[in-house]
Amino acid sequence: MSEKKEKKPFNETGFGKFLNKAGKHIGTAIEVGAEIATGDIAGALDIVKGKIQESSISEIEKAKLLQEMELSRMAWIKEMFQLEVQDRESARDREAALAANGMRDWFQYVVGSVGLICFGFIIYTLIFRVVPESNREMFIHLLGIVEGVVISIFSYYFGSSLGSKRKDLKQ
Repeated sequence: MSEKKEKKPFNETGFGKFLNKAGKHIGTAIEVGAEIATGDIAGALDIVKGKIQESSISEIEKAKLLQEMELSRMAWIKEMFQLEVQDRESARDREAALAANGMRDWFQYVVGSVGLICFGFIIYTLIFRVVPESNREMFIHLLGIVEGVVISIFSYYFGSSLGSKRKDLKQ
């Protein structure tokens, strides 16, 4: 006959012990994760810094952890800046290649026209039509979305980059 093992209480199991230790930090982990998910890395770091300051570890350990965090934050900022610069360079290279080959970017005109037509339609609707009360909130959201799209399109195609491109071509 096999002997049956006596079942341990959950708190005495390895996983139970882990949860007892980690349980007090789960709320903080969720809070930090939410900040990261929304793109607020600085906010997430501030939460972690606050928890380090509140912790019972020695001042030397706190200083070491905070220094490591600051170095990591600076490396992250540098990497994000490099990615932003690469993105701009890629867009400039695209525009320069089109100009160097004497090609026109017809998509620029199509996208610009569609954006302008959508925006014009919304303005027309605001001025000459009555938006039903049941759709008013949805219409306001749509207005904000189309406005953002139009601003992005015109900033890219007709903003200072277009003027710079034309100036570079004249030289």
